[in-house]
Amino acid sequence: MKSFFGSFFGVLFAVLFLFGVALVGCIAVIALIIANSERRVAIADNSLLVLDLAVPISDAPPEFSTSQLFAELNEESQETPVTLREILRAINRAATDPKIRGVFITGNLVPLGGYASSYPALKEIREGLAKFKESHKPVYAYLEFPFTQGYYLESVADQLFVDPQAEFILRGPSSSPLYFAGALKKFGIGVQVFRVGKYKSYVEPYIRENMSPENREQLEKLFADIWNEVTNTIERARGLPHGSFEQLINANGLIDGELAVKSKLGTELVSRSTVIDRLKKQYGPDEQHRTFRQVTVSSYLGSVERNIKGQPDSRPKIAVVYAEGEIVDGEGAAGNVGGQRYAREIRKFRLDPNVKAIVLRVNSPGGSGFASEEIYRELEAAEETKPVVVSMGGYAASGGYYISAGSKHIFAEPTTVTGSIGVFGLEINFERLATDNGITTDSVTTTNALATLFNPVKQKSDADLAMLQKATDRFYGQFLTRVSQGRHITVEQVNDIAQGRVWSGSEAAKIKLVDEMGGLNAAIAYAANLAHLGDQPRIKEFPGRKDLSEKLKELFKSTPRPPVARFDPVGLGIRELENELKDIRALNDPEGVYARFPTDIQWN
Repeated sequence: MKSFFGSFFGVLFAVLFLFGVALVGCIAVIALIIANSERRVAIADNSLLVLDLAVPISDAPPEFSTSQLFAELNEESQETPVTLREILRAINRAATDPKIRGVFITGNLVPLGGYASSYPALKEIREGLAKFKESHKPVYAYLEFPFTQGYYLESVADQLFVDPQAEFILRGPSSSPLYFAGALKKFGIGVQVFRVGKYKSYVEPYIRENMSPENREQLEKLFADIWNEVTNTIERARGLPHGSFEQLINANGLIDGELAVKSKLGTELVSRSTVIDRLKKQYGPDEQHRTFRQVTVSSYLGSVERNIKGQPDSRPKIAVVYAEGEIVDGEGAAGNVGGQRYAREIRKFRLDPNVKAIVLRVNSPGGSGFASEEIYRELEAAEETKPVVVSMGGYAASGGYYISAGSKHIFAEPTTVTGSIGVFGLEINFERLATDNGITTDSVTTTNALATLFNPVKQKSDADLAMLQKATDRFYGQFLTRVSQGRHITVEQVNDIAQGRVWSGSEAAKIKLVDEMGGLNAAIAYAANLAHLGDQPRIKEFPGRKDLSEKLKELFKSTPRPPVARFDPVGLGIRELENELKDIRALNDPEGVYARFPTDIQWN
């Protein structure tokens, strides 16, 4: 027993000791990270502000990213993701900062889909750089494999250095959706849809094998509007004749560096190392990093704005709410717009006496109708006590437009995808798949009218589809009413321009879905004027960026919200099938004898 207890307490002490060392080590690392995050970055004289396009530019700041935990400790780490407003603030401040002598644009903006680095955001940055040049400070860009979106921004530069191996991949917007109707039919999966709006094409991949004429019509017009805006902007910046940019692309496809310089898309064919050496001579060397003197956008803002970060502020301000991503029911998560979460935060801003106006920045293709209505109601309530102004980014379509419709004033950019005022529903069933494999179903119910409405195996009856179509029609009518009231046009006029059709921002302004062309800063300035807050109003953002110390405080103070059951018809059907298979797998009695209720009951 002495030996046993000696070993037991020895192991226990060792475990506790190791745990204590690990805990102290974690605390030390966290303290070091926090200390480094508080350390101001020294900005050398004659520095260039570096804008890296390889880092996606979002509208909403990321609340917190674990991948950035040790970024402050690693001096060679890549640029921290920055937002549209942060870039605009940095450019504006750098214009009058004697330490900053110019801007250097680098990195390849690769179009990977999603909502970051949209044309409206790039246009606003482009305008900020054009204004920066008025301070007689140059803008440089280094081009390696520019796509159209990146070049659209880079074309504003005074000097465009082109890598000798560069390939310009310049193309307009396009869409090549996959169509699953043939495959779904082959596997015996039935899809039934109900919708309002002849242009509402979201469901087409599940019921068609090609694009409908209506969808082709709206996309051709939308893409033509966006492409004209992009090409005209580039041609004006590079001093090219109207129409020559597209002719160059059509004649050559991929454009190599030599042809790019010859065609005035670039100013000089030169290697990166030569450019670095040249800028080192002109602005001075950074011996530690063996490059020219420079500072990234995030480091620059971290240095010049550190002294005001995190301080309590009871002064009047504007709340900027970023609705970026899919609109979903419930709380949602990072990267989407949860109806309950956003409605709750908007309510807080509405009741906060220090918040004098709200700017809703929308970059969303829509999503849940219920969640859209939740957000709309809170914005409508806020409108009764303070101005609500909308700034539309890359997307403000369907539910994204729904939440915008009640605003006092709507800003958009010419390339904003907006409208799509329409509604659809989609039901999936596995009846043929089940039948072909010898699986049948029967039912007992007290409500015959709803017997098969949410049965994932049975195909919806005509009566089922009529009920679902009625609900869809009702929501579409509500959508029209919301837009009619907000835009001050009749329901009939809204219906004529609705039908699920998407429009470019420039076209949306012509049909009164948008009030004015302008970006996020224009919307903030407009709201500040309505609230009498002057030219440089204080801003509070949601979602807001949090550093490690703020995230830890939030973690220790927060109480987890209980999970909320959400109604999800498609997911419900799939889960029901999964549960049936789980029931079969649970039949594991060695003798094959069971005492179990014969069926599961759906209580509501």
